[in-house]
Amino acid sequence: MTDKKDKNKPKLKLVSSNKQSPRPKPNGSELTAKQFGFCKDIVHSGMTLIDAYRNNYNVSDDIKSNSLRAMASKLRADINITLTINKLLEEKQQLNKMQEVKKEEVILNKLMQFAEDDNINDAVRVRSLELLGKNLGLWTDNISIEEKDKTSTEIEHELKAKLKSLLGSSES
Repeated sequence: MTDKKDKNKPKLKLVSSNKQSPRPKPNGSELTAKQFGFCKDIVHSGMTLIDAYRNNYNVSDDIKSNSLRAMASKLRADINITLTINKLLEEKQQLNKMQEVKKEEVILNKLMQFAEDDNINDAVRVRSLELLGKNLGLWTDNISIEEKDKTSTEIEHELKAKLKSLLGSSES
């Protein structure tokens, strides 16, 4: 056996070539400009996958539609693209909700101004108050229907009685 303290031996290092790449980040920060443009075209412009792909990538006119469809589908199936599209869709939905709320507030404020303005026709003021009341649910009709389990013979007797009363009142 050789001595472990031999100074002529080279120092060895462990080298591994099987490093695993880090998992993709869901925030879409590693998307290229073309990929992000593809996502935005799908969400905001309402383009099809093929149109969004054609819009963001240099696609020759000679390419077959099946090949183009396959490339666009492959890009859409990428996890980062999917997560980015979903994130953009959520942001778009929240923006739409905020705009709807803002429009509702503007309309209600305008109705309140009409109702309080003495220079406006009384009919307009009353109508403004009516619409404000409807918005608050002041004039909703509550209809309650009570259903009792009836047999077919009970229903038949009721119908015959109603028919007799209708036919009897028309004969007089």
